[in-house]
Amino acid sequence: MELNINVKNLEILGLGAILHDVGKMLVPLEVLRKPGKLTEKEFEQIQKHADYGFHLIKNVHTVSLLVANCAYQHHERLDGSGYPRGIKGDEIHYFGKIIAVADVFDAVTSNRVYRKAMLPHQGLEVLYAGVGKKFDNAITEAFRRAVAIYPNGLSVELNDGRKGVVSSQNEGIGDRPMIRILEEDGERIKEPYEVDLNKNLHLLIMKCLDTRTSLTSRISWLFHSLFSFMMAGATEPFPLLK
Repeated sequence: MELNINVKNLEILGLGAILHDVGKMLVPLEVLRKPGKLTEKEFEQIQKHADYGFHLIKNVHTVSLLVANCAYQHHERLDGSGYPRGIKGDEIHYFGKIIAVADVFDAVTSNRVYRKAMLPHQGLEVLYAGVGKKFDNAITEAFRRAVAIYPNGLSVELNDGRKGVVSSQNEGIGDRPMIRILEEDGERIKEPYEVDLNKNLHLLIMKCLDTRTSLTSRISWLFHSLFSFMMAGATEPFPLLK
């Protein structure tokens, strides 16, 4: 919406984003869950998920071919360093560029078997480091403006040891929200108060204290339910956005 994409294309993009990794169902589980460094052959197996996803979705005739291309191109990069085809610049569909930004942010801020999650603002720095080389500048800026890097209700710990919850957002500055302080020196306080990180630049969020397990479980359930719905030949592939 921040990029002024019309509703019909938002539906296609939304479905493509949900299904972009569907090809991983065809990658051996022992490779997907390997805690150590992947061998060259194993990495090649992982890379094949983009091609697998494209063909899985392409064969569902109730779904736009653009949805299949979202799965195919979400690992392509502007400088041609991505996969599976190593295409670059305008050869990559706009939707592929959008999902690439969202996918990388989600990947680096999620726990993996081989590493711990980065903090959201660190994930944003990963995107900034790749702007112009790997990621589209306008899309990355739209992501920064539109996405609550630290969403309301998230429990956090600041660099001075105080703990609280994100209470509201500073518009256009997703990594510097308002924090309602609930705990000082390891003890709950009787009168919580607000701290604006945008006005207190010496303060940083050092930890996110909420678990993502329940959210991940709900997304996983939606992912598999939606794909089963599509494979059954549904004529309305994305009714939730109506």
